[in-house]
Amino acid sequence: MDVGVFLGTQHLPDANIRQEFENHLVQTRAIRDAGFDALWLAQHYLTYPDQFLQTTPMMARLAAETGDMTLGTNIFVLPLHNIIDVAEQYATLDIITGGKLIFGAALGYRDIEYNNFGVDRKRRAKLFDEQIDALKLLWEEDNATFEGEFVKFENISIRPRPLQRPRPPIWLGAAADPAIKRAAIKGDAWIATSVTQYDAVKEQVGLYHQVRKDAGLPRHPEGITKCVELYCAPTKAEAMEMGAPFMANKYKAYYSWGMGKNVPGVSGEDLPLEELIKGRFVVGDPEECIAECQRHRDELECSHLLVRMNFPGMPLENVLKGIKLFGEEVLPHIR
Repeated sequence: MDVGVFLGTQHLPDANIRQEFENHLVQTRAIRDAGFDALWLAQHYLTYPDQFLQTTPMMARLAAETGDMTLGTNIFVLPLHNIIDVAEQYATLDIITGGKLIFGAALGYRDIEYNNFGVDRKRRAKLFDEQIDALKLLWEEDNATFEGEFVKFENISIRPRPLQRPRPPIWLGAAADPAIKRAAIKGDAWIATSVTQYDAVKEQVGLYHQVRKDAGLPRHPEGITKCVELYCAPTKAEAMEMGAPFMANKYKAYYSWGMGKNVPGVSGEDLPLEELIKGRFVVGDPEECIAECQRHRDELECSHLLVRMNFPGMPLENVLKGIKLFGEEVLPHIR
């Protein structure tokens, strides 16, 4: 199992954003030096009053610090964008990373983004389907033509093309069953959210494999990627003190944005922190972190684990301590 870090770039309203940017450079170097396999960044718009450093320029800058790590989006809200622009921007980013890009995309869920980008949220699934097909075409072929309801182009070629052939991997984020079915058919892998409870994800893994089987597709040995909110400290008590309150900052934002509405089971929106953590987050000492990560690897058949260890308002010292301890005490036991 490959293990990457999902680097959060959302910050509290009163954060010194220039300093937070510099902190991300420090964090990225620490992640690289700790031996992780990948670095992942998310995308959102209009997060006021919180501050959110945008994905594409951040990835271009962080690529200079990542060494041999893969660099991926988790996730890019594709329906808000023009697909030709995406194809060219991320072809360039694949070149910047030396051919180590993974393009993770999903529908998104926030009304404020759809309403202000002028995109009909009710029709976003159809748009997304066309965009995925069109992106593959633009990355793989010259003189490409596409005639869809939303996406149309004729006899065009992009330059430069991505370094990876036939194209960079396209992984699809999904929390609801219809989106998981799409990921099973159209995606090179499925990224499962950290918001959904573990037992519900376990059921969805079965759905993912069944959809592929019904479509005549082989069982995908590297098809399942799981996001996990995680903080590792020498003791459980220290992990709860140093990590859990800052996880709560992130999830207050998630639930205010409507994230809990598109996941199966209990959303967690009205749960106290201790209950929210159960079945969703990993907050503990190295032994507990090893056990939980191995459970994801063995029971969910995860080929990739994306752990987020920095959260809005968390001091840099806490972030670096968590990265270092996880790299030294957990990482060697879970691959």
